[in-house]
Amino acid sequence: MGAEFIEKAAPSFKKAWDRARVKLATADLFTRVPDSAARTAEADIIGNARLSTGDQLTVENKNGTLIARRGMSDVARFTNPAPELVLAVAASCGIAKGTVLDVHPIAGVAEISLC
Repeated sequence: MGAEFIEKAAPSFKKAWDRARVKLATADLFTRVPDSAARTAEADIIGNARLSTGDQLTVENKNGTLIARRGMSDVARFTNPAPELVLAVAASCGIAKGTVLDVHPIAGVAEISLC
């Protein structure tokens, strides 16, 4: 009697487990998904370079400092980047993609997020 019950009940337990797993994996309105936050740092605008919000830049590691470039010209220099940021750019072959989040023209500073 006991062995027959286990054989009959075993497949239904597995199906119930699979349904519960699917329910856990299905997102709903209140599901919180962790975001990957980009690091943001301030950079001094070099010379007469004009930056605007949303500009795509290339950030390069040059002798331990980070330089933001548009094409072949340098447009911003990170004055005091976090060591983790410098190491992350160096680990990605010395180049990272940057996006200008905000520009403060009076101060000559731009906030650039690195992906």
